[in-house]
Amino acid sequence: MRKLLLFGLLFLFRCVPVFGQLQVSDKRYPDSLLQLTKNTPSDSIRARAFFRLSGYWSDIDTAKAKKYLIEGAKYESKYPYLKAVYYFNLAGYYYLRNTKKSEANYMKAEKEFSKFNSKEAFLFRAKSWSNYANLQQKKDNELLMIDILVNKSIPLAKQAANNDYLGKYHYDLGLIFFNKLQYDKAEKYFLFAISIFEQAKIRETTLLIKTYLSLGKTYLRINKLIKAKKILSKAQRLLRTDANPEHEAEYYLVEGCYYQNVKEYNNALKSINHGLKIAMQLMDPYPQEKLNFQKYKILMEKGDYKKAIHIIENILKKPAINFSVNMLSYYQDLSFLYDKLGNQKIAYDWLKKYTVLNDSLNKQDVLRKINQLEIKFKTVENQKKIAELNTANQKANLSAKNSRLLNWLLGTTILFILSILFFGIYYYRNQKKQAAQTEAIRLSQAMITGQETERYRIARELHDGLGNILAVVKFNLGGLVIENQTEELQDVTQQLDLSINELRRIAHDMMPEMLISIGLEAALKDLCESLTSHKLTVDYHFIKIENAIPQQTQLAIYRIVQELLTNVVKHAQATNVFLQCTQHKGIFFISLEDDGKGFDPHLQGGKTGIGLNNIKSRVAYLNGKIDITPRINGSGTSINIELNVKA
Repeated sequence: MRKLLLFGLLFLFRCVPVFGQLQVSDKRYPDSLLQLTKNTPSDSIRARAFFRLSGYWSDIDTAKAKKYLIEGAKYESKYPYLKAVYYFNLAGYYYLRNTKKSEANYMKAEKEFSKFNSKEAFLFRAKSWSNYANLQQKKDNELLMIDILVNKSIPLAKQAANNDYLGKYHYDLGLIFFNKLQYDKAEKYFLFAISIFEQAKIRETTLLIKTYLSLGKTYLRINKLIKAKKILSKAQRLLRTDANPEHEAEYYLVEGCYYQNVKEYNNALKSINHGLKIAMQLMDPYPQEKLNFQKYKILMEKGDYKKAIHIIENILKKPAINFSVNMLSYYQDLSFLYDKLGNQKIAYDWLKKYTVLNDSLNKQDVLRKINQLEIKFKTVENQKKIAELNTANQKANLSAKNSRLLNWLLGTTILFILSILFFGIYYYRNQKKQAAQTEAIRLSQAMITGQETERYRIARELHDGLGNILAVVKFNLGGLVIENQTEELQDVTQQLDLSINELRRIAHDMMPEMLISIGLEAALKDLCESLTSHKLTVDYHFIKIENAIPQQTQLAIYRIVQELLTNVVKHAQATNVFLQCTQHKGIFFISLEDDGKGFDPHLQGGKTGIGLNNIKSRVAYLNGKIDITPRINGSGTSINIELNVKA
């Protein structure tokens, strides 16, 4: 029974899934993602599609996985969130190839995702920790895996409100405790996972079936046969609606174990044989070996030694898992079986193989210890020789050291004097340059402040002066229209309405009241919606914009966005515009993409329009940076701006 338990634990350990990202089995899935990368106007969506393609091909085609990962990485520098997604997918690429790189990149992804509070970010963090924990399990550090699942992955899955992964992490904990022979804890976590999966609106049937079967094994270990039978019935009903050869083979394995426990050996063999027929459909020989191993144990327990021998010898011809501990178990059992059948010669041969392999393993351990002692001895001898050589060299080096010390002091003094001279020149030039830059910034700030003050004054004059006069004229003219219903007066009234609306629009553009009264985000939304029409679609996203930004800075940001969108409307001939504004601490990011005719500022012969000059002036006013990049094939323009908005 001890050998059976050891073999079962090895099988279960192999079956702990990574579950980094649910794979899509539909063959059309990669084709649809490729079409998305070609058709979407958004670089952000395109990058995500490339990352998903990399994940899809990760276990199928390494070259394609790496290719698509590199394609997606081209966009991560523009968007902080995509940078985190890139690290997560890079860790997944290295998962089976380089454990250290995979661990490092999962931790980078966790750090980057922690800057965001969306449910998707919480789920990515949960998966990063879970995959990191699985890497620790591969190092036999299951205690650390338990700690990570309990204190990291499960709380983050709750924050993400994702029941599939919440149930999955409880299932993983159950498997770990099963491997540790702590069946009471394993039962608790399996039951919790089942309750989550069964209550879900859309069931994750794959995990639910696996959890049913794992709980069934747990009940068999603690001899709760009635409960084991009930949970097997649940798994069987679910398999009728979601047939899967791998799950069916596993089901008949557990069912065979159940019948073995209740001494119904014929039913046990029937279940195992049924499972073997299904396992033959799979490309993986591993499920077949599991079932054959269980069949051999049943036959031994039943007393059918000849058939048991036949199964073990077939396994030995081509084992799926060639562990030395398994080979020892097979050799010993074959010796026992042939002895039972009265064939002492073959029994002795198998016992001899067992002894040779066992001695070989012990000999390797002895040799390893001898080698360690020899290395330790040689290290001590080498240290003695090194000490003797050092004593002889110290005397020879002492006089040379004194002369080198004198030369070093002289050289150091000369270098120190030259360093002071160089630093003085550098400091003078740097101060002069900073003074010029400070003066330029001061002039720019004064000019922009003066412009905004004049805009505000003119807007007030137009609204309160000319606007009121036109309103009075409209009121007086309204009386004439009532008395004289003529077409000419009605036309004049309509033209007057248009004039008043145009006046208000001009005043609003010069000084947006919504910015002053409500804030920057509301003013930007109003601006985007005012420019949206049947000819132009403005897709805008604003993330973490704070109202604590000084009003003068908010106004400068508003003017930059207003000028960018105005340029698109006037010159780009675009039909779609993507605008994203993000704030991270003291830095404000503006990203704009359009699908218009595009332009390259480097090919304008040094000439730029007033609008672009205004944008650059305001960016400089906020100590920012601007990057204007023509998109591929000249279709549209991508503009990225970083602004310093510290109070």
